[in-house]
Amino acid sequence: MDQLTALRNIISQYDLLVSGSILLFCNCFGPSQSYPTTQQIIFYSSRDNNHDIYSMDINGYNQVNLTSHPASDTDPIFSPDGAKIVFISNRDNPEDVFIMDLEWRGGYIRYSGINQLNLSADQAYDGNPQFSPDGLKIVFESHRDNNYEIYLVNSAGGGLTNLTNNPGNDRYPQFSPDGSEITFVSDRDGNDEIYVMQSDGSSPINLTQHPRPDIRPRFSPIGNLIVFESTRDDNYEIYTMAVDGSNQTNLTQNPGFDWQPQFSPDGFSILFESTRDDNYEIYIMDISGNNLMNLTNHSGKDYKAQFSTTGELICFTSNRDGDYEIYSVQPDGSNLANLTKRPSNTEIWPYFQPWPN
Repeated sequence: MDQLTALRNIISQYDLLVSGSILLFCNCFGPSQSYPTTQQIIFYSSRDNNHDIYSMDINGYNQVNLTSHPASDTDPIFSPDGAKIVFISNRDNPEDVFIMDLEWRGGYIRYSGINQLNLSADQAYDGNPQFSPDGLKIVFESHRDNNYEIYLVNSAGGGLTNLTNNPGNDRYPQFSPDGSEITFVSDRDGNDEIYVMQSDGSSPINLTQHPRPDIRPRFSPIGNLIVFESTRDDNYEIYTMAVDGSNQTNLTQNPGFDWQPQFSPDGFSILFESTRDDNYEIYIMDISGNNLMNLTNHSGKDYKAQFSTTGELICFTSNRDGDYEIYSVQPDGSNLANLTKRPSNTEIWPYFQPWPN
């Protein structure tokens, strides 16, 4: 090989290396990115003169309209893998359960909401959807039978099944962490009680068996406890019980209204709303009811709180700045921040995207 040929080969290899490096660099940015890089918070907003589902980075940046529909789209919830969103829409009927896929675009766009599918499609009310732990099923409540029943549907569509088939009203369903059971509320015995049934609707059992209403049950992350709210003490209080209904314990014992409880991801804490300070505040306590802390401490209305998947952050809705905005705060009450910063609009119902720890 002469010197001129050798030099040409070197130049050719250099050009290839530079071209490849430029291509690799460009592919790390913008819509060509092939994988998500930033955890999202979803919520619904009135900023486009109707309610649409939005996503944003957990610091509030890159707020994107996912539904962009003239109808009202509300109450978004992520699937367990963070790749789908179930929500409520009136685009076809008064209130239907819809689902959409998230397509990662990268750059400032982040995600697009694609393949928006009506799962329930009925003239009656359908609401309170919850994913199964594997994301393949969705359970929800429906009034299509002239009373509230619990229905199950495939998250891909089809397979619609009435699980309860009872003349009473059955509401607020949630899967157990292993997906084998569903807890729900029923008045089939004369007042609202907490029930559990197998995920196919069989073997319903009344867990609370109390003459006063018990509602909104939620399993603990490992499935050994259920938290719920009850009016058995003449006001709303937060209770826990074992999954067989034993050891029903009042954790709050306060004359104010304490409700909307949920476990932290590690199962050691419970987040809830309270009016004990004469306005809505977000509180946290451990599962024995001790170490109670007011996280929000403001005269405005603070509500609709949710833990991040790691439990290191809490998001909630507040009107403390004159409009309903999405805020975040740490579980010790520090670093409170307004994430949406959209005056004259309503931003509500924040929900964290499941994300690798």
